[in-house]
Amino acid sequence: MFCQNCGIEAPTKQVAFYSNIGALVVRFSKSIKGELCKNCINQFFWKYTLTNLFLGWWGVISLIMNPFLIINNVYRYLTSLSLEPVPAGAVPPVLTEEVVTKLQPLTDAILSRINAHEPMDLVMTNIGNQAGVAPAQVMLYVRALAQAAQKKTK
Repeated sequence: MFCQNCGIEAPTKQVAFYSNIGALVVRFSKSIKGELCKNCINQFFWKYTLTNLFLGWWGVISLIMNPFLIINNVYRYLTSLSLEPVPAGAVPPVLTEEVVTKLQPLTDAILSRINAHEPMDLVMTNIGNQAGVAPAQVMLYVRALAQAAQKKTK
């Protein structure tokens, strides 16, 4: 699997972390949800939880919600402690010309499988194996196709 935040191929876990800043009558919230590697889990847990601890109490709604958000973050973090670490030297995948050349003949197959609502991880793995590229590179290719389609419609 690959991390949906940094793109590194590593063991991942489905997590959801929440950050809340109370400001008397309004609140500012952020969240991160997805399959994340251990490095990204650590990064978002500490960033979001420390924000909650120091800035999450100011405001009526925030005062009530903040303890639940902190408990959620701690629970999700504790359940991810057994996750294998990111392999040493792992780097995010890159979409190179060579990868694009390998994936272009499979574009119709990729799009038809996505349109058929096949699970994306299965599509990425199968197409990656077929083309001889990393599954995360298939995802980068799909994103590039989507961006190109958006530019055409503008």
